[in-house]
Amino acid sequence: MKRLFFIALLGLATSLTQAQNVTVNSETKPNTDFSRYKSYVWASQVDSKLDPGYYFLNDLVLKKQIREAVGFAMDGRGYKFNRQAPDLIVNFRVFDKPTTIKGYTSAGSDYFSSNEVQALGDEQDIKVEAGTILINLIDTKTDQAVWQGLASGLTSNNGFDRQQGKIREAINLIFNKYPYRADKF
Repeated sequence: MKRLFFIALLGLATSLTQAQNVTVNSETKPNTDFSRYKSYVWASQVDSKLDPGYYFLNDLVLKKQIREAVGFAMDGRGYKFNRQAPDLIVNFRVFDKPTTIKGYTSAGSDYFSSNEVQALGDEQDIKVEAGTILINLIDTKTDQAVWQGLASGLTSNNGFDRQQGKIREAINLIFNKYPYRADKF
């Protein structure tokens, strides 16, 4: 009985440790009036149900999980899906291996090193660790990213952690960094 209790306690400690390894950051384009954004549409590779694409680890189930979680977060903030005349394009990418992407600096430090919402600054190469989800919100009138958030550390022994609960948790943590709403609440 003591052995079973110890194993259960060890499992709980391991899952709590894994949850603590997720790092979440975001950045916002300076001088952006988020009150004018009321609707969104999916980027073309996110919208495609046929081709999982490079950014989704060739996994339609993972792509669907992320899309549903991001859609839930957008809808919960009062944004309406609008294919005809959206204000924002929503895009996301999944990185199962370390890579380098274009990013921005703010006050001399890269936005991945802070847990605060940052303003976009000078462009630079940013190293992204394995197990990262990156979400971009792009203004449809200017074609510029106005906000992006990421969660990193979503790894398991087999690579990217595809557990639905872990994906939802990461998306929720990312959108906790998004302080804007489309509705009056």
